[in-house]
Amino acid sequence: MNCSRPVRPNRRGATLVLVALLIVFIIGICAFAIDLGYIMLVRTELQNAADSGALAGAGAMVQGQDAAEEEAVIFALLNDAPDRPLSADNVALEFGEWDRELRSFSGGALQPSALMVTVSSTTQPFFFGRVFGNQGFTTQASAVATFQPRDIMLVLDYSGSMCFDSQLRAIDRLDQSAIEANMKEIYQELGSPTFGKMQWKPVYIASGTNSTVKSTLGLTKVAYPYPGGSWDDFIDYVQDDNYLTKAGYHKKYGYLTWINYLQAEQGSYDDTPALVNTSEQPVTALKDATDVLLDELDENSPDDRVGVAIYTAADGTAILENELTHDYDDVSEVVRGRQAGHYDPYTNIYDGLRVGREDLEENARPGAKKILVLMTDGQANKPTSTSIAKKKLLAEAQVCADKGLPVITIALGALADTDLMQEVADITGGTFFEVPGGSSVNDYEEALIEVFRQIAADRSLQLVQ
Repeated sequence: MNCSRPVRPNRRGATLVLVALLIVFIIGICAFAIDLGYIMLVRTELQNAADSGALAGAGAMVQGQDAAEEEAVIFALLNDAPDRPLSADNVALEFGEWDRELRSFSGGALQPSALMVTVSSTTQPFFFGRVFGNQGFTTQASAVATFQPRDIMLVLDYSGSMCFDSQLRAIDRLDQSAIEANMKEIYQELGSPTFGKMQWKPVYIASGTNSTVKSTLGLTKVAYPYPGGSWDDFIDYVQDDNYLTKAGYHKKYGYLTWINYLQAEQGSYDDTPALVNTSEQPVTALKDATDVLLDELDENSPDDRVGVAIYTAADGTAILENELTHDYDDVSEVVRGRQAGHYDPYTNIYDGLRVGREDLEENARPGAKKILVLMTDGQANKPTSTSIAKKKLLAEAQVCADKGLPVITIALGALADTDLMQEVADITGGTFFEVPGGSSVNDYEEALIEVFRQIAADRSLQLVQ
């Protein structure tokens, strides 16, 4: 029996054909992957350019749209590739608003708070796509940057010392003639009232009896004009006050020494309500600086909210005068409607900070940046004593730190406790500003306004799209 193995067919030619087809397919896949990767690379570069331009432009919006456009283009072009340069023609800008609830951008806002930057490429050639008739591609990337809204709590000093610079006690720090000119301004703002025979320039009356002084001044039958104080109390003050003696006004009676008496002895709203509309210093500088802050926010950060807590209240603690609000006019009205020593002459910084912090915790928006601005011109002396007041303030600063609430502190004038304000800022991760007293009210008012401008402009940017 002849047994032989079957003859196998020769398939070498078929295998070569299959390999050839697979190689073409693999090369095609590789070519596609290379071109796709190149597209993604270009798109990533454009996205980096758009992100940088949007952030830079949004950050410059506070300086106006022209400045924002310039910064956006400059920073977008800094992110081009050496072999794929961009020009200003590749960058498109649109100002508008970002709706945080809908997470959408809309252009054309009258007061824009967001900027969209779109960066497009010129035609980029394919590496392998041209084999299939596709010569190149264009792509683009967009980014929207806006400001993180802020909830800002102002904790302001309305203690009695906030009118010291409008009194003769400040002559060791400020020019006496400037102080007296300010006091005359206050007298005129009170309506330039006339009582008996008194004149602006004080006159010396040697007698120590109140009845003789009142008779000489023609005040015997003149009713005292305000709820707090009396002519007898005014006379006693002029005879006994060391600051008047130092300034050369011992036993000198006139409207100048009377204005000094009103502020030093009868400064609260209950005692002399008319002082609220006068140019007491430094409280008026604080009011002016706060209005500058509010104007800056209204123009550039209308999504921010502001609240006001002041120290010290009538019960010796503090009072929340304004909950967080978008109504900047209400805030200004409250700030301007309080005078030095409005409720109480003492300085309870701890309770002011506590009240402000509690409102932020209760009412601040979840997505907002929360900030406390703490300002004082003096020394903490409530509750109880200076040493206890400082300890409680530092303990409250630690509470703020634990809750992630930075405190911006401002020490105004030579009498402010700068070391304490610095420590509060350091504990909470905030910023400390010192505004020295200077030689005139104008000096420190301009410096204080500049601090409030910096606070208004220090906004956190966010890429939201």
